Amino acid sequence: MSRKSKNTVGEQMDLIEVGPEHKNEIIACAKRYAAAQTARLKALEAETTEKQALLELVKAEHLSSMEGGKIKLRCDDFLITITPRDELVQVKEDLQD
Repeated sequence: MSRKSKNTVGEQMDLIEVGPEHKNEIIACAKRYAAAQTARLKALEAETTEKQALLELVKAEHLSSMEGGKIKLRCDDFLITITPRDELVQVKEDLQD
């Protein structure tokens, strides 16, 4: 089978440098987005590590659980709640003066 030439009758030639009008702004925004996404993934990794450390510390205390298996404890200004369904950890800080 023979190859057809790139420009046959009726076909448009390749366009040179055709792109969005605000290409530079789009690229800059895409770079910022990628940087924010990378930062979010690193933060998620750190959050997961700290969650595991917190769970281990609370479990080591052998605290009695409430009805349903929920554990609640207050340490200074922090209210820590652990729900057993998926070991959901919630930490709230009271910012009272």
